[in-house]
Amino acid sequence: MKHPFLIDLNDSENWMYPIELIGPDGHKGEDQRTINMPEGVHKLFCVTDSVMYPGKELGGDLHFHEHHLGYEIFFVDSGGLDLYMFGKKTYVAPGNILHIQPYQAHGMDFHAPTKYRGFFHDLSNSDNAPVFAILRERLPDAQKDPNFAKSGGMGISDFLMRERPETEEIPVEQMTTVRNINRPMAEYKLEGATAKMLTARWENGGINELWGAELKKGFHAEFYDYAPTTEMYYVTEGEIEFDVYGEKFVARPECVVKIPKLATRSLKALTDATIYDIGGLTHWYAFFQDRASILKNDPERAAKPETWEELKSRYDCRIKSIGID
Repeated sequence: MKHPFLIDLNDSENWMYPIELIGPDGHKGEDQRTINMPEGVHKLFCVTDSVMYPGKELGGDLHFHEHHLGYEIFFVDSGGLDLYMFGKKTYVAPGNILHIQPYQAHGMDFHAPTKYRGFFHDLSNSDNAPVFAILRERLPDAQKDPNFAKSGGMGISDFLMRERPETEEIPVEQMTTVRNINRPMAEYKLEGATAKMLTARWENGGINELWGAELKKGFHAEFYDYAPTTEMYYVTEGEIEFDVYGEKFVARPECVVKIPKLATRSLKALTDATIYDIGGLTHWYAFFQDRASILKNDPERAAKPETWEELKSRYDCRIKSIGID
């Protein structure tokens, strides 16, 4: 039976609509599993778990393309790939994160089978998994037909194939699309945790942000009850115990935690751990900036509990208290 809040990406029981993506030449490019269907007007919380496969030859078919709608986050959790963007090429090792925005043409060349965990919003084709499931049942050879993609059968109205790019090779640190928790855009230290911004709200159409948090063993956070928004987290290191609706469970690496709106919740790091706020709906950057300003410039105001309650309310920060044992 599936857990109502904990999703282990390596447990096939959590895979919806598993498919093999095979090109017209018969070469398998991807094993893809839908993990969570998109929700709401911005198609948030859309998650896929893929294993991407090398082409027949390195530097072969890059499938160089762009989207005119949608934002893509990919965690490279194993393997490795060459990323082609902006007339540049770089090697992306496990532990890195790709952040791809509309109209950013891109192509990948995978060196080995690569776990490629996708988190999306505003992506126009993100809710097509059930449609493709019916297609595979009724016309199992459709995707092998060269006319399939040409006819618009992919169901992606904003998808545009591009010409193979001319590129020069650069270090991964210079490719702005590649993010890493060791190279954050902003960083804030808290009691027992360090919060790091990986993508900003202005890079996501104003919808959300991506933050990673490095937690020390014993760090715990208590949340206010009855939060009006869903939350989603991705654990990449360590063990974190969650308490949702009074039920305790442990999230380990390669686990997604989805907490429904209104649910009571808290968490505690059982070991040193790394966790990402995938939903990213809290205005963390504004909150941390204003918090730092108040602490430095207005000590008298900082000493008043109501200052922090007002600030948390302003930026929809639902954490009531944090600490470390």
